Amino acid sequence: MARAKTLRTLHDMPVVKGFRPLSMRANYRQAVILKLEEYEVLRLIDYEQKIHEEVAEMMDVSRPTVTRIYNSARSKISTALVEGRSFLIEGGDVRMVRHYYQCEDCLHRVNLPVDEEKPLVCIACGSTKIISLSDCFVRGCRHCRRCR
Repeated sequence: MARAKTLRTLHDMPVVKGFRPLSMRANYRQAVILKLEEYEVLRLIDYEQKIHEEVAEMMDVSRPTVTRIYNSARSKISTALVEGRSFLIEGGDVRMVRHYYQCEDCLHRVNLPVDEEKPLVCIACGSTKIISLSDCFVRGCRHCRRCR
């Protein structure tokens, strides 16, 4: 029997849900799905210029696991670019360091410690349309403005 997969620690949420080629309608059935741990590895290695050992420590996984995740992410991005396909960032085996929420009306983002509850109203506009970005990105909710 295979052992349980270790949850990868995620330190930040993506700014967007995905990308699609210009002048094409979004075709989510053929979209490439980039998992959240793949996004995090790309962000830490390519954007923040960290080495694999640092990333492994930050995400609570081994260095070879970081390399496998990184290679998978690069392959998926390449496929999307070369074949002209959309890609979505969602899903994966992750745990969040903080909870992330966003107002659907004004797009104001709030990140709170894990032990704090979801805000009832947006501090920027007073709206009650607050969504959990964890639900949106991890589960792919498909009902909020970001997922439609």
